[in-house]
Amino acid sequence: MGFLDSLLGEEERVVQKGEKLARRKEEESESSQAAKRVPQVPFMVSTSFLPLRLSAQKSNSVNLVVRLKNITNDPQLVSVDVMLPRKELLGFDPACINKMTEKRIGEVAPGETKEVSVPVWANNQTAAGDYGLDVSVYAHYQDYNKVFSSVNRKTSLRVV
Repeated sequence: MGFLDSLLGEEERVVQKGEKLARRKEEESESSQAAKRVPQVPFMVSTSFLPLRLSAQKSNSVNLVVRLKNITNDPQLVSVDVMLPRKELLGFDPACINKMTEKRIGEVAPGETKEVSVPVWANNQTAAGDYGLDVSVYAHYQDYNKVFSSVNRKTSLRVV
């Protein structure tokens, strides 16, 4: 028995320890609930091409299909950005000038799946090969100027 035990008494010290343990358990449960509410990755993202490839040395296009599923418990304001290689003769228009595009999807409900189709063009000077594309899906806060989180994917387009 220490000096404080004689002043506070044994019962009060046990009560204080119990209160501390209860507070600690509450804090742990709150943090675990917050972790369950907001996953680090808000979307499951997959990409595909329709048709599967472009023809080289010919003016034609394929559609990049981006599928995303909201895996959070909250609705998300979503946009998709796609970037093409800068020096290659691919583009988001028939002249192959635009190398970046943004599609604003709007609000995606929890568990909802959305698809976005982005046309990718080749021209009569596009060489055969594999071309890398960067796809970014953003969750926004309040409006499209504020980014809450993002998912980045790389995909490859084949030109034959």
